[in-house]
Amino acid sequence: MAKILFITSRFPYPLNKGDKLRVYFQLKHLSEENEVHLVAINETKVSDKHLIALSPFCKSIHMFVLPIHKRIFQLFLSPFKGIPLQVAYFFNNRIKKKIEELTNEIAPDHIHCHLIRTTEYIKDIGGVSKSLDFMDAFGKGMEKRQVIESNIFKRILYTYEKNQLYNYEAKVFHFLDKFSIISNQDKNLIKSPRANEINVIPNGVDFETFYPRAEEKKYDLLFMGNLGYPPNIDAVLFLCNEIIPLVEKDKPDIKVLIAGINAPKQIQKLASGKINIIDDFADISTSIAISKIMLAPMKISIGLQNKILQAMAMKTPCIVSTLCNNAINAPNNKAIIEANTPIEFSKEIITLLNNENKAAEIGQEAYKFVREYFSWERQNDLFAKLMLNQN
Repeated sequence: MAKILFITSRFPYPLNKGDKLRVYFQLKHLSEENEVHLVAINETKVSDKHLIALSPFCKSIHMFVLPIHKRIFQLFLSPFKGIPLQVAYFFNNRIKKKIEELTNEIAPDHIHCHLIRTTEYIKDIGGVSKSLDFMDAFGKGMEKRQVIESNIFKRILYTYEKNQLYNYEAKVFHFLDKFSIISNQDKNLIKSPRANEINVIPNGVDFETFYPRAEEKKYDLLFMGNLGYPPNIDAVLFLCNEIIPLVEKDKPDIKVLIAGINAPKQIQKLASGKINIIDDFADISTSIAISKIMLAPMKISIGLQNKILQAMAMKTPCIVSTLCNNAINAPNNKAIIEANTPIEFSKEIITLLNNENKAAEIGQEAYKFVREYFSWERQNDLFAKLMLNQN
């Protein structure tokens, strides 16, 4: 049994974001044969209910509250420290000292960092192996946001942060030992000559939650996710402003569900008789079960879209951008359908709505594909072996 110190930039519960989902199942798996000590940095105090949800997986949980005013102060120090704004936002010297003290007390066999946001905390700790889960290629993600941003001031800021992230993603190879990332697509976007050392470990699917369910289909189309996340905002605007109007020409009674959390006003105002916006949808599986088709028209995308894997596990046919499927690598026109332009998306949507047999075939192949390649057990076994030098 190894002792693992696991550091994350926010408390990984409730499971309403992709990074929390990944950490939750990694902790659950590691705890089966190891002693796990969780260190989490959060903006606010965590409820007892949420602590209890993770306590079965952790020998100890160490919560450090880093309030917003302290985070903003760190942003101003970022240029002087030579670290990205995103890393500075999650850093605090007092917490760093506490983590170093914890390391001495626990004497872990391994320290794991989830995201580059946490690596400043342990970069000076020696005598123990250390790993990093990049999860996504954040430098490239920032570059994509910079390219489409119309506000000149934001573009300048994004350009600065893009360069900082690219540099930092290369720098971490000097003070960490092992590395993982969510997809080959993201691995290839890390700008370091040592990027070949990164192990690709995708997410999995919780098949006990996401399974085929026979429920009334109240909606034709579904988009779901964190609605405050810029790539998702861009995708929702693309869907509602460019794709849906084309579908309406053939399907005037189309019903669309946009489900998630944190919807900004620009998303909320898209609501209409045809488009239902729910920004506090608690049960993700239900949103999938009551919809005929899942859409992911992402034009800005890094990482892997968990919502697509979840829908595939429920035999819901998915129409996604090529950028989305690059991370999943499902057979196009068999287990998934790729589309990129408004015309392509509208054509594929209409085809599936008109042909229930084809929709069912796509859903069945999607189910078989995700069950074979995207179980949490499979992915987290790879993760544990990487971290603990197991064969």
